[in-house]
Amino acid sequence: MNRQNPLLWFIVVCALCLAGTADAWAQEQAQATGSISGAVLELDTEEPLTGANVLIEGLQRGTSTGADGTYRIENVPVGEYTLRVTFIGYENERRTISVTDREETVVDVVLTPRTFVGDEVVVTGSKRPEKLLDAPVQIEAISADELDVSGGGTYLSALSTVKGVDFVNVGINGQGISARGFNNHFNTRMLQMKDGRVAQLPGTGLPQGNFLPTSELDVKSIEVVVGPASALYGPNAHTGVVNVITKDPWDQSGVALNVRGGQQSLLDINGRTAGTFGDGTFGWKLTGQYMTADDFAPPSGGPNASASDSTHFYTPVFNESELVGDYDIESIRAEGSLYYRFGDDWQANFAYGFSENDNFGLTNNGRNHIRGWQVQYQNLQVSNENWFAQVTHTSNDAGDTYQINGVASSASIIYGQELAGGASPEQARQTALDQLPSLREANKFVDRGELWDSEIQYRNTVGLGSGSLDIVTGAQGRRYLPDSDGTFLADAVGRDLDATEVGGYLQLDYRPTDALRINGAVRVDDHSEYDTQISPKAAIVYSVLPNQNVRVGYNRAFKSPTVLEGNLFIPIPIPAGNGVPPGYVVNALGNYTGFEIRDPNGDVIREISALSPEEVNSIEVGYKGVFGKSVFLDIVAYQSWYNNFISPLQSVANGFTEIPFYADGTPVDAPGSNDNFNGLSTYVNFGEATVRGLDAGINVYFNDHFNVSGNLSLIELADFEEGDSGSNPLLLNVPTTKAKGSATVRDLGFDGWFLSASGRWHAAYEFASGSHWVSSNFYEDGEVPGRFSMGLTAGYTVPETGVQVKASVSNLFDTETPDVLGAPVTGRLFWMSATYTFDGLNL
Repeated sequence: MNRQNPLLWFIVVCALCLAGTADAWAQEQAQATGSISGAVLELDTEEPLTGANVLIEGLQRGTSTGADGTYRIENVPVGEYTLRVTFIGYENERRTISVTDREETVVDVVLTPRTFVGDEVVVTGSKRPEKLLDAPVQIEAISADELDVSGGGTYLSALSTVKGVDFVNVGINGQGISARGFNNHFNTRMLQMKDGRVAQLPGTGLPQGNFLPTSELDVKSIEVVVGPASALYGPNAHTGVVNVITKDPWDQSGVALNVRGGQQSLLDINGRTAGTFGDGTFGWKLTGQYMTADDFAPPSGGPNASASDSTHFYTPVFNESELVGDYDIESIRAEGSLYYRFGDDWQANFAYGFSENDNFGLTNNGRNHIRGWQVQYQNLQVSNENWFAQVTHTSNDAGDTYQINGVASSASIIYGQELAGGASPEQARQTALDQLPSLREANKFVDRGELWDSEIQYRNTVGLGSGSLDIVTGAQGRRYLPDSDGTFLADAVGRDLDATEVGGYLQLDYRPTDALRINGAVRVDDHSEYDTQISPKAAIVYSVLPNQNVRVGYNRAFKSPTVLEGNLFIPIPIPAGNGVPPGYVVNALGNYTGFEIRDPNGDVIREISALSPEEVNSIEVGYKGVFGKSVFLDIVAYQSWYNNFISPLQSVANGFTEIPFYADGTPVDAPGSNDNFNGLSTYVNFGEATVRGLDAGINVYFNDHFNVSGNLSLIELADFEEGDSGSNPLLLNVPTTKAKGSATVRDLGFDGWFLSASGRWHAAYEFASGSHWVSSNFYEDGEVPGRFSMGLTAGYTVPETGVQVKASVSNLFDTETPDVLGAPVTGRLFWMSATYTFDGLNL
């Protein structure tokens, strides 16, 4: 890997950490001192709070209030400080103070009771701040505190217990999420964002997922819109939006360093430093991460040995483990941001991010060995209370990534040739294995795609009669510039792959009374390759009682075919033998032009139209209620109607009795192949499908020390009318029933500790994604088995040190089934970590 830039960033992070700590220590030794004292009271009752924590940021010195709510900190070096006061069940309070020589500074603080679930402010559902309780859509929020108590391989593992989300582990640093059915290994129906900008890979259209350059220490929250969201977000927000929101220097300044190690040779180092300049007008932030581990490997043993080894599709001779050599994974991430505040409330910031990864990627066409895959972005944002504008350039380079199945096929052809030449099976195997370096190079694919994403938005609130009207309007543009150098896209045959999407939206949110909210929006999108799309939404939210809201909503969303779905181009040679003739090729092609399928006499037996955008119309009925600020209920029922459903990669012609042709009559064949023996796998528009489901969840805060949550999701494919594709039957590809829950206890008996347990279960389900990943190929009953997984995480913050230690174990009972076909069995994983935090940094 080329690690020069990210490693340099990480060195800067560590150096700033040491320099900041040393500077604070030197100041403490050299300056004259004073003292700080005061009382901490409760807002509503004005009663003293016993045991509140009082900390001087930047010095990591503090104390706790006594029985009368008072505190005193002595021998504080003279200077300007930020005093932070915290108490379980109350909002944190910060005060700027001055300490003078031999004087006592008196600071009394009043704490406000903390809001509970339902009162959190979210922004992704309506593109403006609103209470989660009042949101007109199904939206889930994971706070920084919830991330802190979660375990798993990465911070995206916290999504495993989110209501309505289908979560799959595909490796230590590989997590996949989808919602409302129709998951597959190229799932582009859920839009991923980071701080309001699109975060997807330019060439494939896939979410960046764990390629995202963001360090866990910098995540402020994760918001998930579950359900159609194209009215505000456009293409590919078909079943929802995942928005990772990060901290700015005013949210948290200082230095943080985290070191994590555990099973599978896991080593993970995260750093973050952020601060302000002078009077706080300028801010800056640097983050970095280095992670390495031995990922979980599929069991060896020939065909059908594992639901995560698709090489058996090509050969029973070799298994994946011997073809890839090892399962070492590695990730480097780095980000830097500069901020400037000007005028009354304007802020501008520029950010740069970089990541480089070695891991394993799951596709509809097998698995890829990802080696040195780089993602970079540059982003400029300008905003104030009413305006928001941003432009982002994202690029990626696949490095030395290669297709494992392509290597398996090539190795098997060599094996067969050696046997035909008189070699023994052992000699033939060894000859093929000796050529693995050249076979990997031959099956390497290039991906140097670029994506330009821009948006301008205006928002305001005006009075209207006795109520108010919120207005959000804006425009977006995306420019895709794929480049595969002919290795997996149709630029191999000279096709121009560039594409442009332009859209505009308007949302009106009228509140005639405190109890009634009427929300409506419409968006128009134009794609350079497909028809114009109109995406409306409407919702009514009514408070039947205080903190008891019911809502009814309608949404239409669409998914444009991605660059990959329209322009995939991978001819795959199949080894001869067992009825397969020499020169037989399965062509994995995108469906940009359409196809004809003919019989050996040349008569057309089936026509497959070129892909068109997929559309869904959905109706939701929901209820959200808070009881006594301690119990939160959230229930939503929905029914969705799909048109022109875009399938996973499908086998549509075998090349023997079904001969594929392009729509213009040109035969589908690969260079060097036999024209009569070319199979075809492609993407097709299914007919119409109806899906209905229910998501129900409850969160209970028994007291400041103990809370539990649980949720249940049900979904069914109610109706399906197949079109003219002649493709495989449509499957939901997700469990019809899943249940999740968690419980956390903290600060019981003494302060600073927590213990959190989480669990998730899903029923058995059928799954198909491409020719290789079909559950009937791996399991006698044709279903991915049901699965229960549980995790535990415990932590303790050492007083007055800024150090937190944690231990976590996921898949506690070592369940030996995968979440989804193609994923290895992610067995029990235990790790421990230590995090040092030094708050407050002003240069």
